[in-house]
Amino acid sequence: MAKVKVNMGVCERTHEINVSLREDGSLDVSIVSDCEKVREYGEQLGTLAMADLGSITMSRIMDPMIVEHLTPTCLAPVAVFNCAWMEADMMSSSLALKAGEMSLEFQE
Repeated sequence: MAKVKVNMGVCERTHEINVSLREDGSLDVSIVSDCEKVREYGEQLGTLAMADLGSITMSRIMDPMIVEHLTPTCLAPVAVFNCAWMEADMMSSSLALKAGEMSLEFQE
């Protein structure tokens, strides 16, 4: 299982994304969050196919009917992509864990 934590400093919310690879190649997604909208997003997202990991516009992760309740600035969908890529060995887990975090830096 891959796990990614999101700290949304601007709205002071946190999300824990968990992705597990099934034997059939699909991916189970679960999200623990103190944000009701992100929890709802996670419930609607459910299970992903490998095809969902290859394209932003064609992915269930960014399906307008699923992300419609999130603000455009919410990092939860990006975290789902990253977590799923780690679990599917499309991203080096050791490199990601060594880096520890990715960030946005507001400068003005």
